[in-house]
Amino acid sequence: METIPMRISDKTLINCDLERTTSKMSLGEVFSERKGCYLNEFNLFLAHFNCIPNFIHEVNIDCKRAKSWFSEKYKPEIRHHYFDKRYYNRSKNPEYDDVFYILYDDLIVYMDTNQSVVRFLFQHTDIKKVEEVIQGVRKFREKKARSKPEIALLVNSRFGLDAKELAIIKPKLNIEENYNDDFIEVHQTILKRLSKKNDKGIVLLLGKNGTGKTFYIRYLISKINKKVIFLPPNMAKIITNPDLISVLIDNPNSVFVIEDAENIVVDREKDGQSPVTALLNISDGLLSDCLNIQIICSFNTDLSRVDTALLRKGRLIAKYEFKELAVEKAQLLSKKLGFSGNISSPITLTGIYNQGEKEFSQMKKRNLIGFKS
Repeated sequence: METIPMRISDKTLINCDLERTTSKMSLGEVFSERKGCYLNEFNLFLAHFNCIPNFIHEVNIDCKRAKSWFSEKYKPEIRHHYFDKRYYNRSKNPEYDDVFYILYDDLIVYMDTNQSVVRFLFQHTDIKKVEEVIQGVRKFREKKARSKPEIALLVNSRFGLDAKELAIIKPKLNIEENYNDDFIEVHQTILKRLSKKNDKGIVLLLGKNGTGKTFYIRYLISKINKKVIFLPPNMAKIITNPDLISVLIDNPNSVFVIEDAENIVVDREKDGQSPVTALLNISDGLLSDCLNIQIICSFNTDLSRVDTALLRKGRLIAKYEFKELAVEKAQLLSKKLGFSGNISSPITLTGIYNQGEKEFSQMKKRNLIGFKS
């Protein structure tokens, strides 16, 4: 069986059987159960040194550049080197993701390229040496310029629930022109609260399809300087998944957007299977003080079906029902968009913006053998 060095005092290094040195650590436990990582850095430290490490981490590090610098700068000191390479974004060549270096007495430097994080674990290594390495790594801190609005889309990956960042198109939207007058004050309240750091609470946006809910949410994302986590409608059930909490813990002070949230906000007394309790815990329970997550729910169900706990003062940031645009406003917007037709009744935003598109009438339902159309 392979042997590795184990520290048992400040001056003595001995080679021992791995099973003997870590009586409570099997070789298999070195591999991580955490999504996206193949080794667990804490288990790796225990396997090598059989003691509990001190732990320091640096965030927003360009690990690709830091790795090139580190591997050259500390080449004589590196005793062990482990890495994981993967294909990202349809790249032709695999790229480094998790990289582990062991140097000095017991310093492990773990570079998580995908998360832009560098972690330092040590116990007996001189703190001055550790700080010197950290100072060097800090030179590669990323300065992210938010050129395009982004959302972190929740997806099911082979490692569990994950958030994938996607750029979205910044809409050219004038609130006064595209929404009724009663929405302007509500919008200002929402924008002010979502721009506040370390805040929590819920925004409820309701209204039938085509009235501009999604259009407005996209506009909000482009205006706030926070990470936005988006839950697709087809994944509504994961609101009760424990993995979701893990994602939110990794992204505190974020905005959590749930579209088509009818089945999530429904009153618990009207639907015993309602997952609204999970939503309440995130927005205003014990977890909320740690996560500081603000939630936007959009839906087209009637407000009377919504659980009253979501409407509680102190929890609710704002609620608004989107309706068809009033005739006068609709006519002005239509003319500005270049349409010449007259509008005689309130109309949805979709109806205004798509006046030039052909309208297909729905076929009447017929009873057919086997299937219905």
